[in-house]
Amino acid sequence: MTNDYEVAVIGRGMIGAAAARHLAESDTTVVLIGSGEPADYTNAAGPFASHYDQGRITRISSASEVWAELAARSIARYGDIAARSGVSFHEPRGLAQTSSDTQASIDNALARGGNAHRVDREWLRKTTGIAVRESHPGEIFYEGAPAGVIDPRRLVAAQTLLAQRAGAHIVDAPATKIHSRRRGVSIDCGTAVSADQVLLATGAYGASLAGVDLAIERRLRTIVLAELGAGAEIPTYIDDAPEHDDLDEIYWVPPLLFPDGRTMLKIGGNSLPLIAAESDNDITAWFRAGGSEAETLPFQDTIRSLLPDATITSWDHKPCVVTYTDAELPYIGQVDDRIIVALGASGSGAKSSDELGRLAAALTRSGGWTDSVLDAEQFHPRLRSESSIRPPE
Repeated sequence: MTNDYEVAVIGRGMIGAAAARHLAESDTTVVLIGSGEPADYTNAAGPFASHYDQGRITRISSASEVWAELAARSIARYGDIAARSGVSFHEPRGLAQTSSDTQASIDNALARGGNAHRVDREWLRKTTGIAVRESHPGEIFYEGAPAGVIDPRRLVAAQTLLAQRAGAHIVDAPATKIHSRRRGVSIDCGTAVSADQVLLATGAYGASLAGVDLAIERRLRTIVLAELGAGAEIPTYIDDAPEHDDLDEIYWVPPLLFPDGRTMLKIGGNSLPLIAAESDNDITAWFRAGGSEAETLPFQDTIRSLLPDATITSWDHKPCVVTYTDAELPYIGQVDDRIIVALGASGSGAKSSDELGRLAAALTRSGGWTDSVLDAEQFHPRLRSESSIRPPE
């Protein structure tokens, strides 16, 4: 019996849609399976994702050479994806970052064509309105275009459209079970789908669907939205060590127009203590509840401190889930002879999602790692028994 497809990509998010495009454009028969964005979180059953949003940071700069390389490759293809799909998703709004490892980030950006340089507090305040306190121990750098922001919803739409044009089929339903067969797999997703191989790009849900105990930590987060009045042109911003005691790190994307008509700056990051999901049901409960009201207060205080001249006319917040691996690099590799995973981007994957999808697609097609620059071992999926990551207590 012949399978319906050579590859079934499960997960219609940023990495999954990219992988499906790269597979379809290489003449692989592919189906992209996954449900769309829930209309109402309060009664949705899931699965949930965090790309249901207007903005994600994009940048080449990173203290990690691997992340800088992944980003540079992806960003280089933004223009082609937008031109061929007719869907724009990238705004080069710039990036400011306060960091203890500034030089490595600048060097890694410059080596890959980025435009990054040190700036001082006075320049940052005058140019962007961001006021970093003198007591902050970090140094500041600025990265110009193409750093800025991408719209994850629109990027997924662009990738999906190009995948369909190249022959990919779309199943608008969640995959609930993968069955191994004598040859290939069958997938329960509201209809019967069979494939030679499965590529799982299902974020926080990948381990349970694959049936393996991957070493991942699924952090439940709350993001805060601030409606801003007129003011300075604000870039994207990252602070590796914010001064607020209840925050481990922060990021924001600049004010963007949201579907409800408000122009909102979105801030997020690691709140302390970290909250990790023990089960898929924990993720469902978090999204249905809308995140945590208590977690919004440190982020609000941080915006007021960093943007003292801003006029904030309203606040809002949303739930989020971020999947971390022990190396804070995504897992891209086989977990059995039929299933490959591409997940666990540790909060850094949006800007690099096209390259992550390409790497996963190449591995799926060839059966082996083909990249001559990036080391396969850095992306190899690890089981919890092999890792320092432990289940939440």
